[in-house]
Amino acid sequence: MEASHVHSPTLSSSETIMAALLSSIPAVQFPSLVRAIAADARRQRGRLAFLLLSPPHFARALARLRSMPLPAKAALLGRVLLRSLLLLLPALSPDGSHHLLSLPTPDLDAALLLVAMCDSYSPASSSTSPVDWHALLVDDAVRNALSISGLGATPWASVAPCLDAAAKCRRFADVVSADREVAGVGGGSKDGGGRGGASHAAVLALPTADGDGTPCAICREEMAPGRGVCVVRPCGHRFHWPCALRWLARRNTCPCCRAELPAEDPLAETRRLWRAVERMAGDSGGCA
Repeated sequence: MEASHVHSPTLSSSETIMAALLSSIPAVQFPSLVRAIAADARRQRGRLAFLLLSPPHFARALARLRSMPLPAKAALLGRVLLRSLLLLLPALSPDGSHHLLSLPTPDLDAALLLVAMCDSYSPASSSTSPVDWHALLVDDAVRNALSISGLGATPWASVAPCLDAAAKCRRFADVVSADREVAGVGGGSKDGGGRGGASHAAVLALPTADGDGTPCAICREEMAPGRGVCVVRPCGHRFHWPCALRWLARRNTCPCCRAELPAEDPLAETRRLWRAVERMAGDSGGCA
């Protein structure tokens, strides 16, 4: 399994996730979690099989993937890895509405091909130019379907691939962040936490309340009674809606207390969620 730069010097990424899992899910709920993960894996395999059996759809997904610049491919792969973490640890998104849990069909198809290409790639397979990706992916899909994981013979056979993908989240975020710094592209902070605005879904879900006459911490002007103001979750601090929207378009933190909202950027969101995973693992006694 992939090791990661977690805060504990002794736990790998996989061990950190398992410690968080044990602290957040009662044993009686584990079978239902395994069934949900297995069902999702079947849907993903079914969609990939459809792409491989439908030349027009395969060609369309491959063309979309090839048209993406490298940063877009990295962001797409990051979303797939982060989705595995969210599936494995439902406590990270209790209501199941996290914006990275679902992908539009074109992005999903491109993501499935990208992951399959990463899994099936080897120097020997790329010795011919150009690579026949369709034939390569078909062979790999058949092998996977006949494996223990593909057959789903045991509960762990369904969970293990999801855990393996989830464990790569932090390592992938570290690599992408380092590449951004080398390229001189923004996206990192001094503490490695990542920068970026709050997710659109999180902002749209923020409630409205009446102003109470106190000053807005962003513009310092009064939030007049009877006028609707924005309430930031989870801390409950209030701001003028225009002020909050401008602020959250650039940052995913509360201006007053720095409470974090979900981030739109997968890199920043990976770091935010990984900090939550480490806290959960620490609650289980598995982290120092």
